[in-house]
Amino acid sequence: MQENAQAALKAVEGKAVIEKTPEVAPDKLFEALIAPYKGKVVLVDFWNTWCGPCRMAIRANEPLKEQELKSDNLVWIYLANETSPLVAYKQAIPNIKGKHFRLNDEQWKYLCEQFKIDGIPSYVLVDKSGHYQLRNDFRNHEVMKSTLKKMIE
Repeated sequence: MQENAQAALKAVEGKAVIEKTPEVAPDKLFEALIAPYKGKVVLVDFWNTWCGPCRMAIRANEPLKEQELKSDNLVWIYLANETSPLVAYKQAIPNIKGKHFRLNDEQWKYLCEQFKIDGIPSYVLVDKSGHYQLRNDFRNHEVMKSTLKKMIE
């Protein structure tokens, strides 16, 4: 098993880019994650590899990034935690265009409490002025698509 895991990790080496999570207190984390994208629309997706609905939603969104929602003014941030096995996580993220952060338990719990996340996938939308809110209506793919389209036009 260990050999298989090492081989799988080697296969995605250099392709699976996990961003460095800012070293800030949990209550400053969200602002630190979105700060580099000031003036852009940011969609923050809370997900994990073991979550079937998360993977289905991501699969549905990927083509949009090259079509209707292709924009330099739209940033996709993906937050997962350590319950996603590292090998599975590193195998999944090269196929998901966006910024990937793997949070520790304390960071994940804090953000879930802050946004009152009731399950995953969950989405937090940040507008161009930096205001953000939980948008679980984005679990409806059409609502997500039309809202983002209007915001980036």
